[in-house]
Amino acid sequence: MKDVLKIAVVFLFWSCAQQAPLTGGIKDTIPPEIINFKSYPKNLSTNFQSNNIRIEFDEYIKLKNTSKNFFVNPPIEDIAIKAANKSILITINEELKAQTTYTFNFGSAIEDITEGNVLEDFKYVVSTGNYIDSNFFDGFAFDAFSKKPIENTKIFLFENLIDTFSKQKLPNYLSSVKEDGSFSLKNLTNQPFYLVAFEDENDNNSFDYKTEKIGFLKENIYPINKKDSTVKPPTVLLFSPEKKLKLIDKKYLYPGKVLLLFNKKTASVSVTSAEKKLIVVNREYPSDSLEFWIDSISSKILNATISSDFLDSAKTFSITTSNPEKTDSTFTFRAKNLSNLKPNEPLRLHFNHPISTIDTSKITLLKDSIAQPINFSFSANVFYLFLPNGNTGTYNFDALPGAFNSIYGFTNDSTTISIQPKKSSDYGSIYFSVSVEDSTNFICQVIKKNKVVKAFYCSNGLLKDTVQMCLPGNYNIRVIKDSDKDGAFSTGNFLQKKLAEQVLYYNQPIEIKAGWDVEINWEIK
Repeated sequence: MKDVLKIAVVFLFWSCAQQAPLTGGIKDTIPPEIINFKSYPKNLSTNFQSNNIRIEFDEYIKLKNTSKNFFVNPPIEDIAIKAANKSILITINEELKAQTTYTFNFGSAIEDITEGNVLEDFKYVVSTGNYIDSNFFDGFAFDAFSKKPIENTKIFLFENLIDTFSKQKLPNYLSSVKEDGSFSLKNLTNQPFYLVAFEDENDNNSFDYKTEKIGFLKENIYPINKKDSTVKPPTVLLFSPEKKLKLIDKKYLYPGKVLLLFNKKTASVSVTSAEKKLIVVNREYPSDSLEFWIDSISSKILNATISSDFLDSAKTFSITTSNPEKTDSTFTFRAKNLSNLKPNEPLRLHFNHPISTIDTSKITLLKDSIAQPINFSFSANVFYLFLPNGNTGTYNFDALPGAFNSIYGFTNDSTTISIQPKKSSDYGSIYFSVSVEDSTNFICQVIKKNKVVKAFYCSNGLLKDTVQMCLPGNYNIRVIKDSDKDGAFSTGNFLQKKLAEQVLYYNQPIEIKAGWDVEINWEIK
């Protein structure tokens, strides 16, 4: 009876213990580690003569995205790689070069099967000679205009300059650029190289200087075998391919608007027609589009001519106006600066068609219920309303139907706008002086969140000016050395070994607060 009781008690405790879930202990966060003495050959081996490599690890592994992560320096064209349990097996189906150090770069391709812990930046090195090359070269790669890293940037090293122009020729060495823009090539031979960087959009380790961003160093690079803290690593700047200005699309929008789209931004482009009067919108900054209106829409085809400093010759084009892409039979506007109307600044109403006539008898401007004079001007499709008393106070703007009439016979609907201009004390100002020692012609842009607030052009190497009425926030100043004097940033040309125009940014954000004035003195040497 006692034995039965003991069994029953044990069973009871065992049953209770099973109520809680089983735990697996501490989670594995350690990536796989190579077991060098089990690998063949061992990492950093010399006099390697085989075509097969086996790399052993301390746990089961898998390979991920080898097409993107795995590469060999110098490149091997015919190579196979696979994971097998705790091993990586590499088969080389071509003859290796004599007296050569080969580096097998795995990037983030190796991870364990259970938790997916990645063995980052693993390199396996062997030499067919009796020593391992130990030279290296470090640097940075950024976009020439934004000065920011570019995703999927690759670095190629070539022994011969002529090879840099060939898409079929493999480089002597290659590397990937990290997220911070840095790159490092290790185990290099002791000789000079030509360096090319490019944006490898399709991850095929092949560059196309006609479509992909590309950069290069004009001077040869020389690998070193010891770091020198006094020497700054070089920076290679990537630029988009140089394009000749081309008209890539044209659209006709009812009732008379024409939109021209170009393959790149330019500040200098105009359009004329011998048949009709064209109303063209002025552009403040370089743009890749041009819009204009036809003053008469009676004919079915428009013939016009495009002119630009960046066209070999004037280009004629025609567009059918009988089948518009979009019907726009209302006459409407947007008050673009309503939310940030500055003191002494006119309110701008941008209409969707050019304005023909304005009937001020159908427009009312009130301040504290008292009628105010209607002072205005207009140009093309923009109506400028000048508020009295320096834009102080709150205004109500009313426009009855027929107040605004378009060149196509359309009229506005009844509209009411409440206008509350900001005060001078809501803004700050930037007083700046920029001098460029080695360039008399430069473009100076005050920017906020990558948008140009105001741009200036200097032709004597020294610019002193002011940007007033700046909303609170962080600003910066960008300088473009305008070597070709075209008023815009000009890209480089890889075939001609011409670098992009130099772009510089002020070394820190410029903080503006309401009521603040900030003075900036920037000497560029």
